[in-house]
Amino acid sequence: MKQSKESKEIGFIRARVLDDLANTSDEEIRNEYREAGQDMAAVATKTHDKLRDVFAAGMRAKLASAKAAAKTSTASQPTNRVRPAMDRLKEILAEAFLREPTVAMAFRDGKKQTDEDLATVYDDLVRMGIIKPEEHGD
Repeated sequence: MKQSKESKEIGFIRARVLDDLANTSDEEIRNEYREAGQDMAAVATKTHDKLRDVFAAGMRAKLASAKAAAKTSTASQPTNRVRPAMDRLKEILAEAFLREPTVAMAFRDGKKQTDEDLATVYDDLVRMGIIKPEEHGD
């Protein structure tokens, strides 16, 4: 896509302003605000609030993108695949938890997981890509 002359000029000006800002010391910036009669505490608060808002907007955009990707990923993978026999499924889960120490499973109220719970965990780990059924011949 071709950039308009105006977009190029704005980009050039933006780059020069950022260069100028990067080459200006903190003390020089503070002096400019003081000379303009600005309250430094108010400037700091306004800058902090703006940066927080920009950061939050970026995080919301990332979250929305991740949700969309997850929805697409789970929608494209069949959920009714044939699972291995329960004994083999337990072995595969144990291997996965050993191989991926950042993946964990908690017991509810200290109770033991049922076979259906383990089957669901297996399905979830397959959807997440942690377990690849084709590697186990399942």
